[in-house]
Amino acid sequence: MSGKYLKKLKRYVFGTGNKTDLNGYSLDFPEADVSAHACTVAEEIRGEDRKPAIIIHGVMPRSGTVYVGELLRLHPDLQAYPNDIWEFPFLQLTGTLDAAQEQFFKAYKYNMGKIGEDDFLQIFGASIIAYLYKYLPSDKRLLIKVPDVCYLNYFETVFPNENLLLLMRDGRDVVSSTIRTWPKKKFSDACIRWDLSAKIALKYDDVNGGEKNGFLLARYEDAFKDPVSFVTDACNYMGLDVNRYPFDKMDEIRVIGSSSHKKDGKVTWEGEGKPKDFKTQGRWEDWSEKDKDTFKKIAGESLIKSGYCDNLDW
Repeated sequence: MSGKYLKKLKRYVFGTGNKTDLNGYSLDFPEADVSAHACTVAEEIRGEDRKPAIIIHGVMPRSGTVYVGELLRLHPDLQAYPNDIWEFPFLQLTGTLDAAQEQFFKAYKYNMGKIGEDDFLQIFGASIIAYLYKYLPSDKRLLIKVPDVCYLNYFETVFPNENLLLLMRDGRDVVSSTIRTWPKKKFSDACIRWDLSAKIALKYDDVNGGEKNGFLLARYEDAFKDPVSFVTDACNYMGLDVNRYPFDKMDEIRVIGSSSHKKDGKVTWEGEGKPKDFKTQGRWEDWSEKDKDTFKKIAGESLIKSGYCDNLDW
């Protein structure tokens, strides 16, 4: 990754602060060093009788996590966002937790080799899950979300006992929604953000996907076009009884946080009924040729690999 690319990514994702941790957007998937003792303790901390929490990670903001969360939370066995914790950016603390364990070793170097180098990650991950589960009745499963893939390469290390629903969305629509939501954002920076985030999501699927239960790489477009099939697949992958899902209530889901429905010029999180002409795809089609060329140069390859087009003749 070039220095110029990183500089733009730093400005877009993190602002201009000096404490930028770009390791969270690395495409490297290192093998974790977690001791067997830490794994056992982590299971006990989170509760061995608790079924896996379902954690939604959107490819980046404006990827549809709100709608998918509202769709899934209709399942009677799930309880979402305990204590009104609407976003769950815990995985983004991975670098901080790693630094804390490094300081722990530096404070007394003879502890090295006696504790796995990534033990803190799994212990703290289990602790936050246990904390959230304490808000829930014993018969409910936890549902939480975050629209980001920061440190996704460490998901299996931090949350080995939980389920992941990784949500993709067409980068052109994500960029379009981003610019409408935050007009001061640079178009090219939004393209860069989606490109790297999509690469991370695809790499995760390549490393951890396949027939593994508890993980699903899904598309927002599929959830919106055919929610019945989407929910059925999600239930099958996450071990939920699809026969208990109230499919008749799907039409009651309200539009929340859409960039096309603003109040006083700002995105509103107050739900409203879905308009008959509500559109979630193709808003990028009125881009200028310059904007289309910019996206193609930056993120065209990732768009093709994500399956959203066969070529760049659009």
